[in-house]
Amino acid sequence: MVRNYLKIALRSLLKNKVYAFLNIFGLTVGITCSLLIFLYVQDEVTYDSNHSQADNIYRVSCEYFLPNDGGSEKWAPISAYVAQYFVSDYPEILESVRFQRNTNVVVQKTGQTELFYESVVYADSNVFNVFDYDLLEGNPLTALKEPNTTVVSEATALKYFGRTNIVGETLELPDNQYLLTVTGVLDKIPSNTHLKFDMLVSFETLRAAGRVSPTWWNFNTHTYLKTTPGVDPVALEKKIKRISAEYILNQETGSGYRQEYFLTSLNDIHLRSNVRAEFETNSQEAYVYIFSSVGIFILIIACINFMNLATARSVNRAKEVGVRKVVGAFRKHLIAQFLSESIFIAFVSLVLSVALTLLALPQLNAFTGKALVFNPLENVLLGAALIGITLFVGLVSGSYPAFVLSAFKPTETLKGSFKTSSKGIILRKGLVVMQFLISIGLIISTLIVFNQLNYMRDLELGFEKERVIFVPSRFGAGTDQGFQVLKDRLEQFSEVSQVSLSSRVPGREMGNNVVRLGWDQSADWSDMRFITVDYDFINTYDLELVAGRGFDESFGTDLNEAFILNETGVNRLGFASPEDAIGKQLAWRNRQGRVIGVLKDFYFMSVQNEIEPFIMPMQQGTPGYLSAKVETANFANVIERIESTFKEVMPGRIFEYSFLNQDFDQQYKNEESFSKVFTFFAIIAILIACLGLYGLAAFTAQQKVKEIGIRKVLGASAFGMVFLLSKDFVKLVSISFLIAAPAAYFLMDGWLKDFAERVNVGAVTFLIAAGVSLSIAILTVSYQSIKAAVTNPIKALRYE
Repeated sequence: MVRNYLKIALRSLLKNKVYAFLNIFGLTVGITCSLLIFLYVQDEVTYDSNHSQADNIYRVSCEYFLPNDGGSEKWAPISAYVAQYFVSDYPEILESVRFQRNTNVVVQKTGQTELFYESVVYADSNVFNVFDYDLLEGNPLTALKEPNTTVVSEATALKYFGRTNIVGETLELPDNQYLLTVTGVLDKIPSNTHLKFDMLVSFETLRAAGRVSPTWWNFNTHTYLKTTPGVDPVALEKKIKRISAEYILNQETGSGYRQEYFLTSLNDIHLRSNVRAEFETNSQEAYVYIFSSVGIFILIIACINFMNLATARSVNRAKEVGVRKVVGAFRKHLIAQFLSESIFIAFVSLVLSVALTLLALPQLNAFTGKALVFNPLENVLLGAALIGITLFVGLVSGSYPAFVLSAFKPTETLKGSFKTSSKGIILRKGLVVMQFLISIGLIISTLIVFNQLNYMRDLELGFEKERVIFVPSRFGAGTDQGFQVLKDRLEQFSEVSQVSLSSRVPGREMGNNVVRLGWDQSADWSDMRFITVDYDFINTYDLELVAGRGFDESFGTDLNEAFILNETGVNRLGFASPEDAIGKQLAWRNRQGRVIGVLKDFYFMSVQNEIEPFIMPMQQGTPGYLSAKVETANFANVIERIESTFKEVMPGRIFEYSFLNQDFDQQYKNEESFSKVFTFFAIIAILIACLGLYGLAAFTAQQKVKEIGIRKVLGASAFGMVFLLSKDFVKLVSISFLIAAPAAYFLMDGWLKDFAERVNVGAVTFLIAAGVSLSIAILTVSYQSIKAAVTNPIKALRYE
């Protein structure tokens, strides 16, 4: 019986090649998109799930509250000093592991001069008891117990030594003056983990060097707790929330600051954590929901295509149903026949979609920066998804046609008096509305995402970023003097107009510290971002002063006693105006000085966040960056000269640089990646909808051949015929737009609320979406409409 069903299904497809192509192509593309989205979503929701104890691992983070109702800030790292108290004071906490990240550390193989930058992370020796990091070489129990020991990744071992059996070999961190003994080689770490590194160095290395500060306020260490199974994290969080109050005197008095600790499950960090100084840039849970919805929508559109085309062809198959019933076929047999046809088509589409997925996956990985792998034999969920999607598409797509076609009355169909029911026509129109409702919603959403990204990129930031390059110092030995010499040399270049040294550059995470109004130790404190700069920083970045002056070498006190605020900082400190702040006494860290100038607010960090209060003292000690404003379009030659000079001044150091505008725009990497992928899938959804519309237009034109012939004989024009055949589809698309527009606006307005600076969603966006959707619909049906309209009426009247 099944064999017979498949034979009939194959013959039906071969007999109606256009119909078969539209269905198979639409379903293939739909299933492919769903598979790609499934892989993306699975990768996102399984972040860090490779650790067997993931359900019992929590990151402890800190929220510290500012005095005088100044709000609070949440930090992912806490002080390295705190971890010892969690294990000693709470029996439900079995172990604590600290990670201190140090990206782009200079590393070299002992005895060789070649240098590399590596991502180095200092970790406690019990890291292997908590996290499932397998070692290809070495003993996990002792690998990180001693100072100056390291465990390296397999790729790092191969890069430096060309092999993995390297226990006992040495690597140097020349900038930090460490000689590290390799005690282990890590097996490959999955890409979907937020804890990424090239080398794990023992935390004892920091302790031996005196770099573990015994203070509760140095937030530089990511701390993870392993708890006993079944622990209630909410109850545990309440216990540890105020642990600092037990050990810090005057926690609620004095400066007015206080800390509270909170827990984040390891499984939640990637999608549900958005605090300062994350170990890596996290994604958003909303993106998972959005892409999952898009994948489901694309599948629905593909299924609607099948249903629409099948019901439209019902007239052509009515006699077949009648004959089958006359010769004894029961309705259940007909239902089975039509469902088997749809499942067969879905299976053929699945086979094609697997091949298409393998071709498209590298492009998706390039878009998203992921390393997704299509392997249904190893990925059980993926294999189940393949079967589930096929059955879903086959059954949903074929269910309505199966039940409708099997209900035809043989007496009417064999007499030729059968006509498509009004219910079938209404259903097809409803399905077309649903298809284009989804498609238009995606068009509007894509336009809003695109406009928001452009708005952020084009927003006036308040500083020069187009012609500025910067060179990070990496704080190696001799950087202090070397970068000053480098600055002096670059100032002699005719192509370079300004050079400055600073602790940070715009777009990079900036530090914060407390500022006291006045010099009285009992005065109120305020928390502010800060960046230390030299005399040329303001001119290098074209910052605008709204009051006072900039730093000036002719004022001997500026180096130690001068501060510059931004407008928001003026407001934070309670001054009536920028002019009112000039000359006022401030204390910052161990410096006492006065406000000499006020800068117009500028976005020193992402425009996704509101501008924060900001203080600018003079640079003392080792700078973090050298910035150079280049006055030429020939950047290649300038970079080459700068690199040559850098190597002369600081031989044995790695030269690296970035263009400020490109580096600043990296903050929007997640949004840009989201925009690209979202736009791609939106185009696919529209394409599939157009395939269905094209098929319906073809069948509509076929059914109206005789009517068109009569109208043309009576004098109707070709344009009139095109209008006749197209108007119904235009009406349906218009109805879709009226429903989709407010729904898309509501959803995207929620997405835009996460941005401090957001684009205004005006009528233009919706007019463009309406124009695009109507144009697509008209172009899709116009071919069939024009083809029918220009047909010789004599041939049309002979039809049937």
